[in-house]
Amino acid sequence: MREISIPLLFYCVLFGQTDRWTESLNYHAYFSGIHVAEAELKISEQQIGGKSSVIHILYQAKTISVTDYIFPINDKINIDVDSKTWTPISVKKVVREGKYKHDSFTQFLPEENIFIYKKDTISYAPPVHDPYSLIYLFRKKTLSPGNKFQLNTIDGRKITQLQFDVSSIETIRVPAGEFDALKVTPKRTDGKPFKNAGQLTIWYSTEIDKLPVKISIKLKFGSLNLELANVD
Repeated sequence: MREISIPLLFYCVLFGQTDRWTESLNYHAYFSGIHVAEAELKISEQQIGGKSSVIHILYQAKTISVTDYIFPINDKINIDVDSKTWTPISVKKVVREGKYKHDSFTQFLPEENIFIYKKDTISYAPPVHDPYSLIYLFRKKTLSPGNKFQLNTIDGRKITQLQFDVSSIETIRVPAGEFDALKVTPKRTDGKPFKNAGQLTIWYSTEIDKLPVKISIKLKFGSLNLELANVD
């Protein structure tokens, strides 16, 4: 059963009627059950000359109120992906989490089987995917309980093969309403545990739009849980 606001209902009707994917998903972010930040996932599609279109994804999160003084978070990640393959063209990260700081830019040259991370040129075997672009890639796939997907993901210099398992339907409540949702959970195919940050667990609504209504992001110092508040 899904209870949903009227603006969100209009969005669901329009979702499949446009050739260009443009939307902004706004989230309340919780740490240990406390509302500590606001987050946004934004996607837009552009035609670059006569070439295939490029999809731009922006993820940003910033702490609010007193939390901004206790443990400030100010993350901004910009990703360009090829609209046909959903593989990255470039990734720019500016991460601020407490005293932890990370700044990087990665440029991908798949035709040469290399990517440039900071000042290092690294060989790789395409395809690979950025974790944040996978949030959208799974919305284009058929999700059913028991489905499994194997994909290579990249974070910094490191490429890791992951298996994503789709769990049975569960009902969850977020600020945007109540949703029947499928949980997509990653695990490493080599059996090793995740280290530090980078693990994303995503709950998708069961409707045709497959809204990512909840996202759990593993950070350096715990997990940030994003719950959908509204869609622009």
